[in-house]
Amino acid sequence: MAVGTFSGERASLGHKLTSSISSVTSTFTQQPLSSKKQPALLPVRQVSIAKISAGPTNLYRPLFGEVIPLCELYSIANVVVFPSSSQSSALQNPSQPYSQHNGIGSTGLRSTPPSPFIEALQTIGLGSPSWSASAISVFTIVLPTTNGYVTRSDFLQLRLQDFPYKILRTHEPLRPLQKYSATCPAPGPVTSEHDLATLVESAAGVVQWEDLPTSVSFVDLEIYRTRLTEELRDRLHNAPWLSSTPIPRQRVALIRGRPNITAGGPVYRAAKALGLDLVIVDEEGHWLQADTEENKMHREAFLVTDMTEDAGVVDRIIQSIVSYPLPIHGVFTLSDNFFVAVAQVAEALGLPTSPVAAFETSVDKYRSRLLQNVPCQTARVHNVRELESLLASGGNQQAEFIPRFPLIVKPTKGWSSECVSKVNNLADLATAVQKATSRHGSAAVIEPFFDGPEMDVNFVLLDGEILFSEIADEPPCDADSSAATVHSTFSPEALTLPSALPAQEQDIAKSTLRDILVNLGFCTGVFHVEARMVSSTFEYRKQDGVIDLVLKHAKSLPESGAECKLIEINARPPGYRVTVPTRHTYGVDYFAAHMLAAAGDKNRLRLTTRPYSHVLGDNTNDSKRGAQYWSRLVYIPAPAAGTVQWPSKLAPCEELKRRRPDLADKIVLGVDYCVPGDKVDLYTDGARTYVAHLLVVNRESRRDVIRLGEEVQKAFTIDIDGSISSKTEISDGETDVDPDVEGCE
Repeated sequence: MAVGTFSGERASLGHKLTSSISSVTSTFTQQPLSSKKQPALLPVRQVSIAKISAGPTNLYRPLFGEVIPLCELYSIANVVVFPSSSQSSALQNPSQPYSQHNGIGSTGLRSTPPSPFIEALQTIGLGSPSWSASAISVFTIVLPTTNGYVTRSDFLQLRLQDFPYKILRTHEPLRPLQKYSATCPAPGPVTSEHDLATLVESAAGVVQWEDLPTSVSFVDLEIYRTRLTEELRDRLHNAPWLSSTPIPRQRVALIRGRPNITAGGPVYRAAKALGLDLVIVDEEGHWLQADTEENKMHREAFLVTDMTEDAGVVDRIIQSIVSYPLPIHGVFTLSDNFFVAVAQVAEALGLPTSPVAAFETSVDKYRSRLLQNVPCQTARVHNVRELESLLASGGNQQAEFIPRFPLIVKPTKGWSSECVSKVNNLADLATAVQKATSRHGSAAVIEPFFDGPEMDVNFVLLDGEILFSEIADEPPCDADSSAATVHSTFSPEALTLPSALPAQEQDIAKSTLRDILVNLGFCTGVFHVEARMVSSTFEYRKQDGVIDLVLKHAKSLPESGAECKLIEINARPPGYRVTVPTRHTYGVDYFAAHMLAAAGDKNRLRLTTRPYSHVLGDNTNDSKRGAQYWSRLVYIPAPAAGTVQWPSKLAPCEELKRRRPDLADKIVLGVDYCVPGDKVDLYTDGARTYVAHLLVVNRESRRDVIRLGEEVQKAFTIDIDGSISSKTEISDGETDVDPDVEGCE
């Protein structure tokens, strides 16, 4: 927010503030917060003179502080430290910039004893003596209102990510699992620097915000403080930092460590913040095996294990775990091809898990399709010869299979959109089956194509209860086109959060898919489900230059009610490329929830799945509640095959932000998958190869974030074999990406 731009509110607010300031030498009366459109002013009072060294001269820094009951869970103390000033110059004209009367440059400033408040800040690494003595510094002290045990040590960092006001530094002194004793100051002004210092020393966290310019008026300073407080309330009021009961220290084993720090970092950092000791079980030669100091920061131990996917892999994993000298309380994996094996390990060791049979169904796309079977339209074949036999038999072999086009053909085992084809005629059916059966050596499933908006529906469940769920929209991909061929792909290029589907249809999707999960045996954990909404009242259509979900024309509205059709179940969080954007958008960390479920920590699982309280747009739609902004995850497919080069010496995402500063502040994440010298192909196993992803955000509207995402896609460039290519040279596409699959070699 640019402070000092609220001219429409200035007259009435100025009157209120003048009244407040005229009595700064007498009583201090707290005023309640009002709506964001017309924030009431928190009254101003110079309560103390802080001194900070600024060069050879010690200068006075007037300050005021106030304790505000933020919500039932937290109080905060906002502290404003003004520029160097003589004591006689302050707070006389609220309509003028502070720089016109703050005494900067005046002489004869008296030296004072060190400020207890400033010293307390410096002790924790905030507010160093190098601050600008000619700017307004703002601090927020966060104080939980009850005693408890720390659920997550980086809680404040998580809840404040992408805050609309820039944060300079955050201090979080609490260790995971430790007991915190609350300090409960009375609401109102803090009239002693010693009291402010005590609050800093007893705080669960302290935030130093970016300095404000001295040109800001007191009116706009109060608007800033009010909006800062309201934004903090939206982020903290329903999210407990503390558990009322002690949290035992636990240890979990990750079966198959991540392929690199990009994919694994969010997992390792979450485990550390939760106080979970992490043990990695993987092959000889994995990058986390070496017992270096850096690797020890990510994991407690590495257990070398033969991970060959054969009949003995379960016993080998069990042997590694039982041979470890310390107890392991849970096992989990993020690798699709190890779901069943890890469930078998957990069952054998008596650790928390969903039933093995549930995993066996979820990883088999034929068996999971039968959960919502369409009679006579689903079949499984192992090769083209079986397909020909099936068609020649007139359907007698598999419950009278009668192909009705279009159809989908895909491997019964696999991930992402690898080797998935849309088939419109018999001539292409054999081609699609050949492609599907060549991957992973699995059979091919032939199933109906469900026409309707595609969506990712993610759940955190506890004993069948939905703790958190969100829906993200996948725009139409290459294979959705009416001109699509058997060679068109379902690979994605974007994902938009939160969904634009009407609330009623989102409720249908969540209830339908939740029931499928629970009936299958998946009652606790994180689940990433892909589906389509058939007979939706919404469709993708270009409107005002943007292709997005909009209400169908009256003549096109379906006669039957909307129905959610399952595509596939993934009994894990979405890939890290989607999990991290969800954490940014909603404040919910799927990796943390996944590990807590594996450890059987139901109390913390419930506490750590609270989204923000923001409401986007029309607050009558609860489906948009919880997202702090609209976000667009942009995938960048390789525009050509060849060798990656960085002629500017900058990674492509960073190069884009420097070349286009107008886009840079809207890009909250940018991850490159390739480094110079890497080889890339256009396709990997029948799906597009990706070279990067970016997350762009907008707090104003969904249409704006879609436009922004399209602009980022067009502006992104990458040099392959000396030829700089961009999005304009490649086709469109859309779907989720498996976290194990990297785009470069």
